Parts: sequence; structure tokens; C-alpha cells
Amino acid sequence: MKKHLVLITTWFPPVNGVAVNRMEAFVKYFDKDRFDVSVITLKKDNAAKSEERIDGANIYRLTNQTFFKLAEFNKGHSRLMHYCKVLWNYFVRYLAKNPLQNWMNAVNQKLNDLDNSNSIDIIITSSSPTESHITAFKFLDSHPKVKWIADCRDELSLNPHQDVAAKKMNESVEEFINKRASILTTVSEPIANDFSRLCPEVQVREIRNGHNLTLPAVSEYHFNAVFTIVYAGTFYGLRKPHNFFKALTQFINTDENTRKVHVKFIGTPRNFEIPTHSKISVEFIEQCTYREACEYQLNADANLLILPKLEAKGVYSGKLFDYLACCKPIIAVVDPTDVAGQLIRDCNAGYIADFDNINEIETAIYAAYQDWNTKTILNCDRVKIEKLHRRYQIEKLNHLIDSL
Repeated sequence: MKKHLVLITTWFPPVNGVAVNRMEAFVKYFDKDRFDVSVITLKKDNAAKSEERIDGANIYRLTNQTFFKLAEFNKGHSRLMHYCKVLWNYFVRYLAKNPLQNWMNAVNQKLNDLDNSNSIDIIITSSSPTESHITAFKFLDSHPKVKWIADCRDELSLNPHQDVAAKKMNESVEEFINKRASILTTVSEPIANDFSRLCPEVQVREIRNGHNLTLPAVSEYHFNAVFTIVYAGTFYGLRKPHNFFKALTQFINTDENTRKVHVKFIGTPRNFEIPTHSKISVEFIEQCTYREACEYQLNADANLLILPKLEAKGVYSGKLFDYLACCKPIIAVVDPTDVAGQLIRDCNAGYIADFDNINEIETAIYAAYQDWNTKTILNCDRVKIEKLHRRYQIEKLNHLIDSL
């Protein structure tokens, strides 16, 4: 007999994002011969259906009926609009202790309804936000035989960007996970090690985000007329391209007569300065679908990854796995000792430079430029990259569920 598995998340299509891609992969690659899958999610798009069946799973989108809703951030919004939304969210959290409380109440009712029609065996909750975990606490307390997997993705109480109140709440969530969960999953080994220390009573396992692409054939390799670098995503906080542009200008000035570079930013707000240089052209492409973004990456001569050095380790960035699957050189402006640099190195997938070292960044740009200039196809480890496909990552999760 199949087990009834319920996934609770605020991130699910038709909205976009790295978290959405992870949840979509969960649903797509869960073994439907073993599990009846239900998804309870937040209805963010009024055009989305409240109930539908996708990839053999029943999807239930529940609304959050409240005036004080948190603002959603859009990559295409201006800096002023972004700051206004930040202020609004502070205001909402000040007035409403939990802006998602109405949705959480609806989730609890839906859990009971689903359990009455088809007894729930396993619940998977995925953060952030932590409300996806908290909303299941009441049901889990009253159904001790139901197994629980807490998919935490990123840090909770160790998140360096949280305030005191959020840290306190996240610590309480970790306490409940440690007391009640069977398995905790997260995206990288360093974060898994931290959770093992914080939640010693729980099995902690790494389930990477992965990619969902078919690796291009070598015969499909494409070189642009002008050396083209693509960056997909946003810039915020310390994650800015200032050092990259300093190094790029330095690279161009070394041989200004022959070198020319075109940089494409995909779905990136223009919240940073761009140097004025006759041999550097910059193009901003509006926010697009995941598939369209991957097409731009496939047609690049090099893909740019920028990750600042952080005290906490374990940040891959979701775009890295798509970059790897495109089999084009990655110019990685990162912490060379952290997981992203290590993975690129293991897959022989690009050129790594210290985030703070302008000369190293210039050297990485030069190496990728030489590949383009000599029409050299990157000799990356396609076997390792293929194993990073999401179906292999979710197969690990299928086996973990079997162990419960």
C-alpha cells in the first residue's frame, strides 16, 4: 500500500525562484509507485488554481486572508520600490505577530481533512519561511505516528542576516525539530554539520538543489562573435560586481586594441555602478522564466558567479548548478575554500578567483577569454555534473523516506 506524503511549502509554481525549483523537483521525482503525494502551499498568484494535479501529485493552494500581507520582491523593481517594500514588511511584522497566521490556520485544517480521507504517513515541511514548519506543529503533536522531515534548506538560528526576534523564533523551531523530526535535510555539508550540532537527536542529510537540465552535446557548443559573459540573478548586500568590473577594466586595458567584452545581466536590478569603457558593453535583460534564463546561460561564452566571503560556510547559490549543466566556463569570484569553489574545481568547470583579489579575477577572465578566442571546448567532468541532476538528489530523499 502506498504511503501518503504531504509537502508543506510557501514556494511552488506558478511563482519562480530557487526554492520553487527545489519544491517542484521534490514533487516531480518522488516515487509515485510508493507515495501518494499531496502539496499544501501558499496561493500567491490569483490566477493560479486552488486545486490541481501536477506530476501525479495533488496540489492545494491556500490563500492568506489578511490585509497585512508581506510584500513580494520582484527583480525588476527599482531600488526605491525595493526599499519601500522592506519598510512595509517591517511595519507588517510590527503590527501582526505572524502575517501568515491565516494561511497557517488553513493549512492545519487541510491537514486534518486530508488525514480523514487518506491517513497521512509522512509530512515534509520546507523553510524559509519557518511558518512552513510551525504550521505543522499542532498536527504533529496530535499524530505521534506521523513521520516528519524538516527540509531547512539554509540556516535557521545561524542565519547571519536575521534580527534578534527572528533568531529567537528560529531557535525554538530547531528545538521542536530536535524533539520531533526524524530527518532534517539541507543544501550543503557545512550547513548540515551545523544542524547536526544544533539538533543532535535528528538524522541530518545533505540534499543539494541540483539542476534540471539535459547537458548539451559537444556538437552544440556555441561561440559568440564578441566574448559574452552572462550573470543570472540579483545583487544585494556584499554580493556586488564592483571587483569584477575593476578586474574586467584591467583586463581590457592590457590589450585594448583587440579585447572586447559584452556582459549580459539576466533579471538583475541595476543597483550597482558600471564603468564607462568603449570596449565593455552591458545589457540588462528583464526577469524571465527559468527556462529562458538557462538558454541565455547555454549561449554564453562564460557564466559569472559572484559570492562574497562569509563567516558561515556552505553557500552554493542555486544558479551554480545550472551554470555547471551548461558546460560553459564559469568565472567564479568566490571564497576559494567554500563549497562553490570546491565543486567547480571538482568538476573542472571553470576558473576560480578570490572575491577580494582583483588580479586573480582578471586571470580568471583571461582564462575564459582564451577558451573563447581559441575556440576551446571546456573539458568539464560531465559525469559528475550529470549526477548533480535533481532526479539523483531526490532519489536520495526517496531512500531516506524508505528508512523511516
